Amino acid sequence: MKAGNVYRVKHNNKDYGEFKKLSDALYERDALFFCNFDYDVLVECDLENKYEHMELPPFPEKRPKGRIKGMHVNKKEREGEILFNHKLRKFYIQRGDEIVGHYDTMTEAFYYKKLLMDNDWDINVLKTNVTEKIEVNIKIDTTKEYKVKLNYCPKCKSRLDINATECPSCGINIKEYLFEN
Repeated sequence: MKAGNVYRVKHNNKDYGEFKKLSDALYERDALFFCNFDYDVLVECDLENKYEHMELPPFPEKRPKGRIKGMHVNKKEREGEILFNHKLRKFYIQRGDEIVGHYDTMTEAFYYKKLLMDNDWDINVLKTNVTEKIEVNIKIDTTKEYKVKLNYCPKCKSRLDINATECPSCGINIKEYLFEN
């Protein structure tokens, strides 16, 4: 990296030296990379300087100021943004003047925004993609029987495969264990 009249060797936001000649800076960079950026190993390094008698290309003095033409794309126009409606107390997705849906959580809004971005903002994707909504704070009816999927063994707490009948670790039959206890 050229800074002013000197070349600097930088890695992970650390300066490793300033050099007046580009060949010296390139050699130091290669030596540091060869030694994993460790100064103790760098002292004993015997890497040859392949830049010693080389004609090096000139580097531009300054970077062009301002934007590069054709590179600037407004992120809000391309991706849209997730905003919060305080009156409705819901999140919504806005792209330009278009507002898409109202969602209870930011995670849900982000999911639908990502789905729209993957399908080039085709609104019909939201109609065809059906998701299951699970309510957490519902009251459980004690007379009704619910289907439960276990992720962990009730005895040894090891991870279970989907629809497993036996635990791979302790070898118990899960249904029998649950009915006994």
